[in-house]
Amino acid sequence: MPNTTEIPPPDRRTARSVTPHMASHSPHRPGLVGWLQAAGVLGHPQARPADVLLAAGLPLCFLFYFVVRGHITGALVGMFLLSVVVLAFDRSADRPHGPETARMACWLAIALALPFVAVGLTQLLHREWVPRHFDPMLRLMLSGVIFLCLLKRRINFLVLAQWCLPLALLLCAAAIFVYPHAADYYWDDGRLATYFMDPLTLSQHAVIVGFMCLFMVNMNGREPVLLKALQYGAFVAAIAISVGTKSRSGWILLPVLGLLWLVGLRRHRRPLELVLALSAVVALCLALYGWVPVVRDRVDLAALEIGQYFHGGDRDTSTGLRISMWRANWVLFLEQPWFGWGYTRPADLHAVPEIMAFLTPMFELWYTKHGGHNEFLSNMMQTGLPGLVSRLMVFGVPFVLFCSAIRSGTPRRRVAGYMGLALVLGYAIAGINTEVFNLVYTASFYGLMLAALAATALYPEAPDHDPATP
Repeated sequence: MPNTTEIPPPDRRTARSVTPHMASHSPHRPGLVGWLQAAGVLGHPQARPADVLLAAGLPLCFLFYFVVRGHITGALVGMFLLSVVVLAFDRSADRPHGPETARMACWLAIALALPFVAVGLTQLLHREWVPRHFDPMLRLMLSGVIFLCLLKRRINFLVLAQWCLPLALLLCAAAIFVYPHAADYYWDDGRLATYFMDPLTLSQHAVIVGFMCLFMVNMNGREPVLLKALQYGAFVAAIAISVGTKSRSGWILLPVLGLLWLVGLRRHRRPLELVLALSAVVALCLALYGWVPVVRDRVDLAALEIGQYFHGGDRDTSTGLRISMWRANWVLFLEQPWFGWGYTRPADLHAVPEIMAFLTPMFELWYTKHGGHNEFLSNMMQTGLPGLVSRLMVFGVPFVLFCSAIRSGTPRRRVAGYMGLALVLGYAIAGINTEVFNLVYTASFYGLMLAALAATALYPEAPDHDPATP
């Protein structure tokens, strides 16, 4: 007779004991969720339809950033509400992150909340209420919740970013160079701008996103020709836009991010390779100076204005007024370093002898109307040491996080780390010449992009099981 011994059913307790690492590499489910898992977008072993909404929402947040006013601010609020719902109903027992990742995630969430806390503390102590100063900082704090949700659900932003970021820049280039009425929004002397982005902001963000596109080229090995064409085309478009804005604050980013790409991502780290990489960056800058008249004229003008300022000449120039603003903010910070001057009771510049030494009617008008033109000094003057600490944290913590990611053995984490460094360094350097978080849409862009890249950079996947790597 044949053996009719029945095989006992598996113990349910044993089935539940499958480790997260084993579950993460189980066969993908059919349907859209399974397709996104196979593509490497969804990494959670218990991916759900809500994860599809998170993954779909991220590229839509950035796709129309350059061409639709208020798009990213509304998209951020939508992503925040979705993240709250997902976290509230998440009952999965999957805990792939070690204690080091958990600590870094906690520090990043705190860093994104500190600017809001600094504004609230300052207004409380000065007994004032100016809601508009909370708005940009609120977007940063909401981004911390989005980051925690993306990290927990393991959403890989790079698979989406390699398409949406180049398309966003090419849409911007089309709106500027092809749209018939684009010139109606240009500034004096034909400086490129959009109907809501000034030349400085446009130049800075175009350069940052352009280098992000460059960092993603061939990140998974050999990429489709169409994808590489989009990425290289977006980078060229970013340079063209930045040159057309005539904004030196955007041009300053080019050698820094270019050196990061050559030395970091391209791994030119031997002494001779470092010299060649640095020489290539210097040669490119000299070529732009020599061959592009607008670059040469703007650089020469800045050098002339700096010389005039410090040698008894005209101080009411574009560069001279910025230097005076920086000096005034530093002096006022030293007068009230603990909690600053607040927002409703500006200091009397005529009552400060150190400022009277360089005070002019033009400077007084500009200072009252345009602020301090420096993210760090302006917040130090207004909110004191809490403002300084919040800015150091909102740039410093992500910097440490992404520096750790670029040493990872996982390609996706390294690329996310370099893109994150481009974002953080770009905003920090731009913050020397402008205030980068005084606008709601710029704060929303930084917070949301930081959330997406940081969640990918902390991705727990092992190097030999990276689904984004063939």
